[in-house]
Amino acid sequence: MSDDTSLLARVATLVADQLRQPLDNVTADAHLIDDLDADSLDIVDLTIAVEEEFSTDDIQLEIPEEDAADIRTVQDLIDYLTNAGIT
Repeated sequence: MSDDTSLLARVATLVADQLRQPLDNVTADAHLIDDLDADSLDIVDLTIAVEEEFSTDDIQLEIPEEDAADIRTVQDLIDYLTNAGIT
């Protein structure tokens, strides 16, 4: 079982890779657009990458567009994953 810190580390690494940002810039309170320079295509690509990274044989993670639109910060993404049963 992972704890919140491990989930943060996994999400931060994924966000940094997808948005081509230094890992140091990706904090829980970092805003994907304002702080990490993501555009709409980056958000779509990030959503797909998150779905692929956190899906398992038991859980197929799918983030609907309306939910993705509410994910504005790294913490929002972590909260979404936690609420979806990802730990």
